[in-house]
Amino acid sequence: MRKKEILRCVVPALGLVLLAIFAALYAAYPRAYYQSLIAIGVPVFKYPFVDWEYIGTSIKCWKEGINVYITNPCDVLGHPEMYSPLWLRLVFVPTGRAWTMPIGIGLILAFLLSLFWVVKPTSLRELILFTLTCTSTMVVFALERGNVDLIMFMMLVVAGVLGTGPLANRILAYALMLLAGLLKFYPLIALSTALRERPRTFFAIAATTGLVVVGFIYRLREELAAISANIPRGGFGARNLPFDGPGFALQVFPRLGQVAWFTALPYAIMAVLLVVTAVQVFYLARDRNFASAFGKLPERDALFLVIGAAVIGGCFFAGQSIGYRGVHLIFVVAGLIAMRRVADDAATRATLRWALMIIVFLMWEGLVREALLKLRGPEGLALSALFWLIREVLWWRLAALLLGVLAIFGVNSELFIALRQWRGTAQIQSHR
Repeated sequence: MRKKEILRCVVPALGLVLLAIFAALYAAYPRAYYQSLIAIGVPVFKYPFVDWEYIGTSIKCWKEGINVYITNPCDVLGHPEMYSPLWLRLVFVPTGRAWTMPIGIGLILAFLLSLFWVVKPTSLRELILFTLTCTSTMVVFALERGNVDLIMFMMLVVAGVLGTGPLANRILAYALMLLAGLLKFYPLIALSTALRERPRTFFAIAATTGLVVVGFIYRLREELAAISANIPRGGFGARNLPFDGPGFALQVFPRLGQVAWFTALPYAIMAVLLVVTAVQVFYLARDRNFASAFGKLPERDALFLVIGAAVIGGCFFAGQSIGYRGVHLIFVVAGLIAMRRVADDAATRATLRWALMIIVFLMWEGLVREALLKLRGPEGLALSALFWLIREVLWWRLAALLLGVLAIFGVNSELFIALRQWRGTAQIQSHR
């Protein structure tokens, strides 16, 4: 077996080993199981896969005629429905608690299998980066909860594989992205990858998607309105730094609330951050070496990078996302590693190296946060505040890089090239 094939098997194999270890701990030493997860920043419940169990309990109560958008007595935590109404129509999903464990383990095994298409290290350094990414706090959080974002990730993996084939396969890929979007909303942004299609194909896909989404919203508008009040808040997002920062300052210095300009401060900070980000995106998109590295990517690696950039970037600016949604950063890491592999310019490789370090830090931030919580006194509070500030600044830096990747993809897409050609032809004809 060649070296690359061996390296490709390491991360999924390590995942199986870790699954066996944690399963043994849960069965024989549950205290050690919980303490290990808490130590790396994973919030745990009294048993695993509680998020998947929530799906089954919601369906069960719905079938019994209970309005789960208001209350869900079938759920152990009593959470009202916060997912797409389509989940409630999946009557074939087992709803008994006895199914929670086998389905949760099945999700982990399917996730590890999907990594064979995304995680493809060619050196020890790349293997270390992939290992740190796939065993991070964010990923373990999603796996331990059996969260449906794992299903979204796997659906996007399949879509990425299909998306590098002939047109018929690509149509299936877009259909899968659409289905994922109807189930969890945010994957709809992955359909932006259709920009690479010829104009006629793109507009056909856009029109079909638009009709389906409009019909979905119209048909389930009352349920969708009820969901909006139940969506949990917190996690990573663009609003954290400009809005939560002044909020923390107000707790320390209550008199700031009496200052007239303080209420406008979050919006001013947001405006500055958006301008700074736009400038970074502009210069990154105009960087020929960076664009050249993206252009040299194998088609599948490029597609996975665009999917990851679109999903994470969209989630970042759309609102706040719970940490387990960071599982989609695996796409970004895979794409950036592949870019660094083909980059000719030292500065581009350095940019990509720093981006990868930022992502690994953000995916493991739960470990650092948990360690800082153990510190007492003013020093602990100061270090926690500094860590929070660094984390939020790094999220904005990463967002700028992701938007830069999307800008390069968009400018070089079939649709944009066709529009430029049409504009050039129109200008020539107008001068005649």
